[in-house]
Formats: sequence, structure tokens, C-alpha cells
Amino acid sequence: MYEDLTYIINGCLFKVYNTLGNIWQEQVYETALESELQSQGLKAECQNEFKVFYFDKRVGSYRTDILVEDKIIIELKAVPQISSLHQAQLISYLKGYNKLLGILANFGGISFKHQIFPNKLTLKTSLRDEFDFDKVMTKGKEEIRDLLNIANRILVTLGPGYFHHIYRRAFYYELKSAEIAFKIIENIEALYGNKIIGSRAVNFFILGDLLLSVVAVKKLDDVIISKFSNYIRRLNLKRGLIFNFNALRLDFKYLN
Repeated sequence: MYEDLTYIINGCLFKVYNTLGNIWQEQVYETALESELQSQGLKAECQNEFKVFYFDKRVGSYRTDILVEDKIIIELKAVPQISSLHQAQLISYLKGYNKLLGILANFGGISFKHQIFPNKLTLKTSLRDEFDFDKVMTKGKEEIRDLLNIANRILVTLGPGYFHHIYRRAFYYELKSAEIAFKIIENIEALYGNKIIGSRAVNFFILGDLLLSVVAVKKLDDVIISKFSNYIRRLNLKRGLIFNFNALRLDFKYLN
């Protein structure tokens, strides 16, 4: 598929790496590659925007690193090595943008590495629908069964790699469809001595006594969980559930 075009792109990728080496950030390689592709007479667009849909609902938009000839997505990395999550992210973009071919290129390793991904139903991805409620070892899991199923459906449908707000909007539509009562909180105030001394923007769902957070981060680490616990207390709620969609399988923490 697109053999001649892919051949030219590969040559451009290697020329950029041979010229710049492995010491720069992604933006530098993106600028250089755009210039090299255009010097070969190719249409190369950086940060090309496409609409993201969750079933029939538009949940946001996203930008590809480079789109070549309106056919091939090039996703650039400058990391020690490519991970399964990086691969799954590119597959998400191919499906979301409805493009037939993607190239994942990494300039940050010991040597230049790139992989080609055709957008096919048989395309292998590390993202797996392995969620089994019976195997969830979380105290009080029955209370959040529906939310776990919703989150897993969103992850499997959209895949990883998008911004927080895209998954939040998908969750919004799921809650509405399921007729689950909720409200949205977008701002929280800092009180000290019965005086408001500050505020900050937040993006939470409140379902009864449950605070629900939807994020897309590298890891649900101790700092994120600690801050989320403080939000629960600040809002006088009893429980909290946080989902991380930057993952290959359902990733969550239930605080009860």
C-alpha cells in the first residue's frame, strides 16, 4: 500500500535522523521532516486537525504530527524506545481519522526505528478488551459496576492517545444515555478562615456521594491519587473513582 510514497518518506526520515541525531525534542524533528518532505514535492501538513467521534457523537478534535499527501499519518517520538502504548495510540489515530496507513518513527533511541501500520480490521494492537468484572479485586466493586463497564467500552472504542476532554465527553454521553443522574463541577474554591482566598478550574462528575474523574496521564501515581482524595474531602463526598485512559487496559482507582 502506497509503496512509492512510503519509500520516499522512509528516505526523508533517515535523512533527518542522520542530520540531527538523537538529541532533540519531537518538535525539532517535526519541523525538519516537514521541510524534507516538501523538498521532495510532497504535500506535508503538520498538526492537521481531525474530528473525533464516539459512535455518532463528536467528542472533540485531535491533531496528527504530520499528514503526507492526505494519506499517511506520521507519528513522531523522541523517546529511548517505542512502547506498546505508542503503537496503540497511532492505531487509534488511524481509525479516528480514517486513514489507511500510519508510520511510527522514533528519533530518541540508540538508532533510528520506525514501524508501518496499515489500518485493517486484522491489525494487531496491544489494546485488549480483557475486562472481566468477576476478576476485579476492588472492595465495593458492585457499587461501580456500571461505571466500570462504561469506562471499558470507551477505552476499547476510542483507544488510548487522546486528550482528557475527549474521554470526558464520551463519558458524558454514556451517562446521559444510561440515564444516570449526575452533575458537572468545573470550579472549586479555596476557603481559609471562612474566606475565599482562591479558586481553580476542575473537571469532575458528581454522582450522588461519588466524585468521578476522567484523565489521560502516564500513570495514576501517588500524587494524583492524593490530590484526588483531597478533592473528595473538599467537596464533602464519601467516595471517589478515577479512570485513566492513557492505558492499554482499564486503569482505575476506587477510593471508598
